[in-house]
Amino acid sequence: MHQFSQPTVQPRHVPTIPSTPQRTPSLSLVLPAWNEAEVISQALAEAESALGGLTDRYEIIVVDDGSTDETAALVQQAADGNPAIRLIRHDGNLGYGAALRDGFAAATCDLVAFTDADCQFDLTELDRLLFLSRRYSIVCGYRIDRKDSRLRCFYSRVYNGIVRCLLGTEVRDVDCALKLFHRDVVQGLTISTSGFLVNSELLTEAKRQNHSVVEVGVSHRPRAAGSSTVSVFEIPTVLTGLIRYWWNTVQFPGAATKGVVSGPFSIVHALLLVIAALFLFTNLGYPLIDRDETRYAEIPREMLVSGNWVLPQLNFQPYYDKPPLLYWLCAISYRAFGISEWSARLVPALAAFGTLLATMWFGNRNVGSRIGLFAGGVLMLSVGFVFTSRYLLIDGVLTLLTTLSLFSVYEAIKPAAGKRALHLGWWLAAGVFCGLAFLTKGPLALVLLIPPLIAFSWLTESYFAPTLRHYLMLLAVVAGIAAPWLVAVTMQDPSFLVEFFYRHNVARFAGEFHARPIWFFIPVLLLAGHPWTFLTIPYVGFLASRTRSASQNRPPVLGFLMLWSGWCFVFFSIAKCKLPTYLLPAAPALSLMIGHYLVYATKRSATHRREWFARFWSARTATAATCLAGVGFSAFIALTGSRVSVANYVWILIWASLLVGSLLMVADRHQGKYAWGSSSALAFLLAVMVMHQIVPAYSRRQTIFAAASPLRAKIPLEANSAIATLSHEFSEVPFYLQRSDVRHFDARNASGLSEFIAENDHALIIMEKQVLIGQLRDQLPRGTRIQLIDERGPARLVQVTAASPRLAHNLHPVK
Repeated sequence: MHQFSQPTVQPRHVPTIPSTPQRTPSLSLVLPAWNEAEVISQALAEAESALGGLTDRYEIIVVDDGSTDETAALVQQAADGNPAIRLIRHDGNLGYGAALRDGFAAATCDLVAFTDADCQFDLTELDRLLFLSRRYSIVCGYRIDRKDSRLRCFYSRVYNGIVRCLLGTEVRDVDCALKLFHRDVVQGLTISTSGFLVNSELLTEAKRQNHSVVEVGVSHRPRAAGSSTVSVFEIPTVLTGLIRYWWNTVQFPGAATKGVVSGPFSIVHALLLVIAALFLFTNLGYPLIDRDETRYAEIPREMLVSGNWVLPQLNFQPYYDKPPLLYWLCAISYRAFGISEWSARLVPALAAFGTLLATMWFGNRNVGSRIGLFAGGVLMLSVGFVFTSRYLLIDGVLTLLTTLSLFSVYEAIKPAAGKRALHLGWWLAAGVFCGLAFLTKGPLALVLLIPPLIAFSWLTESYFAPTLRHYLMLLAVVAGIAAPWLVAVTMQDPSFLVEFFYRHNVARFAGEFHARPIWFFIPVLLLAGHPWTFLTIPYVGFLASRTRSASQNRPPVLGFLMLWSGWCFVFFSIAKCKLPTYLLPAAPALSLMIGHYLVYATKRSATHRREWFARFWSARTATAATCLAGVGFSAFIALTGSRVSVANYVWILIWASLLVGSLLMVADRHQGKYAWGSSSALAFLLAVMVMHQIVPAYSRRQTIFAAASPLRAKIPLEANSAIATLSHEFSEVPFYLQRSDVRHFDARNASGLSEFIAENDHALIIMEKQVLIGQLRDQLPRGTRIQLIDERGPARLVQVTAASPRLAHNLHPVK
């Protein structure tokens, strides 16, 4: 883009139109007009005078956009006496863009200019534009010493800044109503808008078609008469139109199905799924890890013991935190396979496998089979997904159901055979999956589904936009699935809904639990996305690129995935309560985005700088980081383990050798096309080592009463021996001992502990190490004996013996 100011001209690049005019070009001037009766006669007179002095042949085309005053009559009267004046009439007010579109289509001269009918421009200055038109396809004026109000000038500066940022027009005054085009150029530009966005659209289309554009300063005058038809109330309409135009034309213009090669899963897809199944479903029998795994395994066990499948209970007391779907699934697994660590972890492993399968299916169906394959590999190797895929957490099941609901709504609203219509079957399926997600983690299911759906269907013009009736239908399906349990649990415990909805949703969002700073998820996302986080810089460049090759490779589905993952990140960042696993529902969308980019980057020329960076440097850096992590994990286990095995040193040696090799490979650019393949292989090796060796070894060192714990033999427990937990519930105690009489006391309010000891004479107390024995003694009557038995993991085990019955009856706890 070129800019000129009076009187010097400074072009920035070689123009595309040769400077060899053979004759004076003819000129068409388009004047859009709406209720300009007070000034239209002056506008015509000035136009005729200016054009007559510039060229031998000209025409003035007035497009009356449904005026309700005498504008059309005055123009027709002038046209009757002057064949150079032509009138085009709209029956109604169609908009500024529609008026220009019809005016350009009617033009017959070599050059086409347009200006407003308010006489704010001196048309004799068209000679500057004519002179530059010999060398440039499009000449744009920019207003010098603008005569509008300060407020309107401020609005204009802000709007121009937004347009330059979003559309990359590089024009300082995009809406200046004095522009000149070559007729074949302007008639070849697509004008889809009917409003004031037309200037931005014209210049964006010109840039996409590689037409040369130049700017030149022009004088600006106050309106000759009348009042402006543009008001401040137009700003929201113009801005929303600008955002939607940017989204559809600049950011995600790629055809939804262009280049999509879908079909059944290939042998390579099946091989990836087999490897994933072996990784997920083997070696699940190591001890449960406190606190989440033991808690979520014990609650379904208590469901089976009590026969109460409605009200979740922990230590046979109401557990208000979460709905019951995860517990139901674990209880069903217990019924089928017996109560064990393996049957408990089978549920998250199946959820992870289902998420992987659904992600590959969606990618295969909507962006191509190769991208579906790559997305599956990205998801399976992402650190965050790997670490949670075999871990008993609610977030894994929530991720599967949220993913299925979002995939379903996309299938429901995407165009079919070029038509915008709602696919009712997919829409109802989305409601079913969302209802099940509600039973997994509450109203969060709707929060993660509805906002990105509304935003995408509003932004993306070619997709169906559901109406209020459709959303009510979706909510009715969700309510039909969740309401029966809500009614049943309220009948058992009327306080459940208040505790669940307010304390564990509203208050949790406000930071009553796990409060973290707003930036908390930035490092979490970078770590959880390893090794793919090293693609962040080139991928942001790909999303921001305005080159035709990049933009045409950004289909609308990519926008859907970006809104899905972006909203998940923003929502949980706004919430004060934060845990790393909260971002897990964004993982499928992010893996599809990265998989899509990897296919794009590997297909591009190796000489292209950004894609070469992504293909080679990002991969090699990720490889080195993976090897370094392998060395770190191996050394940590060797240094912190109770005994050092030969295997520890073997792993250290292996990873150190791989690290040195990866650093040496940085110099070998000929292996660029294999860089991500080797990086993926090492990431998988690290995942196997951590999840199949390090995590199980850690759990065995931490467990209190699992079969791997030496305490099982050291502390023989009779069936009727009294056991209690203090401060921390240590849910593995009742789970592994298969006990339903383990009592739990809060360290801050242990008023019942002394009565428990007095009732049982002897009791085993399992408490957190941070609770000092002296603090425990303060809760008990004088004379109570406390004997430290052992410490393991976070737990301290003590034997408590009550004082003599008479003394215990007469004495009170020390305050």
